Amino acid sequence: MGFLSCLVNNTKNTNLAEQDQNNQCRYGSAMKTIVVFLVLVAYTKAAVEETPYEVIETAADYEIRRYPQRKWVATTLEALSYDSVTNALFQTLFQYIDGGNSEGAIIPMTAPVTSLVAPGASTESPSTFTMAFYIPEEFQASPPSPTNPNIFIEDRPEFELYSRRFTGYAYEEEYTAEANALYLSLERDGITDAQYAPWYIVGYNSPFDFVNRRNEVWYPRKAVKQY
Repeated sequence: MGFLSCLVNNTKNTNLAEQDQNNQCRYGSAMKTIVVFLVLVAYTKAAVEETPYEVIETAADYEIRRYPQRKWVATTLEALSYDSVTNALFQTLFQYIDGGNSEGAIIPMTAPVTSLVAPGASTESPSTFTMAFYIPEEFQASPPSPTNPNIFIEDRPEFELYSRRFTGYAYEEEYTAEANALYLSLERDGITDAQYAPWYIVGYNSPFDFVNRRNEVWYPRKAVKQY
């Protein structure tokens, strides 16, 4: 076999190997997507454990609540917009509950998913977004340690907040509008102990819940330290 024939055959073999590797990558990515899809479908149909809280007071268009000390699993990214990092934040936390922890435990999905928004210094500066899943009571006493260094266990102390609830599919634009509406309501009522930054974006539903969706925006009360 001549040099040219060997070169052609080697090139063919290399291309086949690369094609096989690419197929495996696509297959692996597709399988991960299917797994997340099935979990979210199950999340939609099953009763989902929610973090407990107490309603202290109900106003015309918001509530004042008290949340007890609880542990959450969290991860943080910086970006110019929340919509650009939502999926990456969620996928990172999903790895933790899908066995990416020190015990290899499969941890049930809970609600709500909270995202603490620490705005940047200007509109051209990135904001810091910290998404967190509530850890179920079964694991509260001793949550498995994350294996991903970008994930951490957040021990939130008892805290109080102002919450405004709304429905529908919500993205950054809707959350920002509702946060502004809550701000105006608190100003109207003479509230002076609300912390307007950082604030929380809060979601309760799987993407496959098409009706009766629950979204919230939270402003913590200044009297209690926030994490």
